[in-house]
Amino acid sequence: MNALNRSALRAYSNVKTNAVAEYADSHELVCMLFEGVLDNLCKAAHGFENGDISIRGEAITKAQHILFGLRSTLDHDQGGEIARLLDSLYDYCIRQLTQAHAHNESEHVQEVKILIGQINEAWSEMPKEKVSPKS
Repeated sequence: MNALNRSALRAYSNVKTNAVAEYADSHELVCMLFEGVLDNLCKAAHGFENGDISIRGEAITKAQHILFGLRSTLDHDQGGEIARLLDSLYDYCIRQLTQAHAHNESEHVQEVKILIGQINEAWSEMPKEKVSPKS
């Protein structure tokens, strides 16, 4: 795929994501964020496999930014212990991704992928009416 096609595909993907996000409720938005983390972790793993430091670094950075965003939405007053545990988990994942990139250790990416995959699965199965906007 040439650079022009990649650019067009990226632009289409951004428009599609923005359109979906505009009409999504908070539960769906969190699901989209988890999917974004997982997608970027797959890209990072691919970067490790192919020795592509640029793709690896970009994907890890994007995953970390999404995790920072998820941390910022936690409502510690309403969420109590669950919010505190999620905050610790997101912080741990961010640190593991930093470790992975800094020391070329792909196993940290796999660990974060498993952890976020489990949280994503649990979140997806949660009834929407049980989820507050600030989870």
